[in-house]
Amino acid sequence: MYSRFTTACLVVSVVVLALIGCGKGSDVTGPPTTPLNHDADIAATQHMNWGIWDISIDPETAEAEVIPDRTAEFNASVVRFLQPPICPVELVTVRVNVFESDIPNGLVTMDVGLRHPFPGMNQYRGFDVRGIVMSVADNTGKYDPSTRYYLPGQTELLNADGYTRWWNQAEFTSVETIFGYTEGHFAHGGFESNSTLNPFKVFAIGLEPTQPFYQLDWSTRCTFPVVEGTITRNYRMQFDPVGEPLFSFKYSVDASWSLPDPAYDPEYPIEAYDSMANCQEAYYVAVEEFTEIPYYVDEWVGGGNLDFLLTIGDWQATDGNVLDEISHVWIESPTLFDDPIDVRDTMEFIESTHGTQATYRIYLEDMMPADLKGQQLLITVESAWPDSFEPQIGGSGAAFDYPDSPLAAYEVVDVPITNLTPQGDYAYVYFLPDWCATMRSQCADDSENQLLIYNILRQNIEGYYNDFTHVQIWEGRSHTGYQSAESFIETCDSLGFSVARTTNTYFDAGESRAIVCVLWNMSGSPLDPPLTQEEATDMQEFIENGGILFFMCEATRYFNIQGMQEFFEWLGMLMEYGGGATPEMTDGYTSNITWHWLTDGMQQYHYYTCGEWITQDPHVLTLVATEYDEKAVLMYPLPLE
Repeated sequence: MYSRFTTACLVVSVVVLALIGCGKGSDVTGPPTTPLNHDADIAATQHMNWGIWDISIDPETAEAEVIPDRTAEFNASVVRFLQPPICPVELVTVRVNVFESDIPNGLVTMDVGLRHPFPGMNQYRGFDVRGIVMSVADNTGKYDPSTRYYLPGQTELLNADGYTRWWNQAEFTSVETIFGYTEGHFAHGGFESNSTLNPFKVFAIGLEPTQPFYQLDWSTRCTFPVVEGTITRNYRMQFDPVGEPLFSFKYSVDASWSLPDPAYDPEYPIEAYDSMANCQEAYYVAVEEFTEIPYYVDEWVGGGNLDFLLTIGDWQATDGNVLDEISHVWIESPTLFDDPIDVRDTMEFIESTHGTQATYRIYLEDMMPADLKGQQLLITVESAWPDSFEPQIGGSGAAFDYPDSPLAAYEVVDVPITNLTPQGDYAYVYFLPDWCATMRSQCADDSENQLLIYNILRQNIEGYYNDFTHVQIWEGRSHTGYQSAESFIETCDSLGFSVARTTNTYFDAGESRAIVCVLWNMSGSPLDPPLTQEEATDMQEFIENGGILFFMCEATRYFNIQGMQEFFEWLGMLMEYGGGATPEMTDGYTSNITWHWLTDGMQQYHYYTCGEWITQDPHVLTLVATEYDEKAVLMYPLPLE
């Protein structure tokens, strides 16, 4: 048997905001000195809610209003095994990162710090602690119409670790009991959350504020020990900036727990708890990779198949036998296909990198995307046992209002869509914002990067220039000091291409199959504009007649942003250079690679965050995106006449 308890509060502010998370309350049964004196059937099956707050941020004044809906000052009608004799004053702290936020456009980035609510009581080590964001949602589930989740453009947690049904305001409705939602006497009353599926961030020892959940050391079992100080997680919230001028949402904290082995008293390390201390539903549901994606050109031309890898983690699974713990895996989409599909028995097992996890391949045919953006999947992973919320509510739980749906874990996934049909008649322009990671083998082992270059150079586009086997690295006005390009040259050699570096003042395609335009200035001021309007016209002629053209760029200080915007307008593309990256000049790898024939064979991409391209045109396809949203490779299709 196991339990869940929650600490709920609304947390948003422009400065560090301390919220009192609990009060003394009235002692009906008397708080125990140790949970081991409790009746196990009651003590090990409790869910408790420690408070709910309303928070509103006024983007005009950057002021936050915090009003309690519900605090922990209530009388418990069951054994209060989770109520400690003392509570920390600052249970939750919040700090808005002003320089990483864009409040006028609705983006708020904040660090949320969480303290353990039971200091000095080691037996109450938490597991699978989640800070849940609750707001308004208009997407209704197809398989289960009682599920409501956000539409693109609504209040959204951009860097969610997962989705859960626990503690949503719409369904946990046992008013005036310790288990349900209760509106406070001074509550705003003007904002209510109707969402039943809500995004969360995981709070666990070993997770840094911005670290993705998948990097957790799974041997720690996602635990929150009773320690001094806080665990902090970074939330990136997107609000609708054109609607109501107040940004509002509700927030709760959920944790799982079970009785530890008394032999480990008084420290109670992780091994004192069996697997029932963790949540009973899947703790991890994530799409690891899209290996094939649908295409959308316009409302008349679209289709394709969807092939992706899904990893599911369940703490009660052993030796990677995750399917023993789940009864169904439902896949549905508001737009991509009509009816929900249970793929549990058709998923192809790929691998298990941890005893409680397994990765599966899922293949869906005949997609019908409605746009290049906003195409979602809702994934529902149902628990085999327990199969509902009810068994996890003990004590007075018989009178508790809980969701009348199977116990499940959820994930909402944005599906990348390409605007290229499999046989589309397009020429392409590429933007690779890093010379070092793509062309210089001394910077890194860029064998994966060279697969991209190899695929680009192998294109067969009809036209005059397609017959040549020469590649030109054009540095006419860049003054790069002849940066080396060993690995790029080796790739060209493997395809039978010759390579030459030219410094002609004016762009001249000559008899080249492909041209790399190096667009930065290693000495002096950035060029403004970097190319002329006549050169833009010549480049258009080059790519329309079988030539391959891609640009290299470097860090912000080498670029004139206004000049680049003007040049791209001449070239017929709505794009701009976005400036410095965060963090600047970071060296790393990403496996977040959009599937396309151009990325065939690529498993990861080495990059430097030297800045980002901003695309204003929806036809631009991002082939690779890092976790910092730096656009490592962009492709712009130009239709051929």
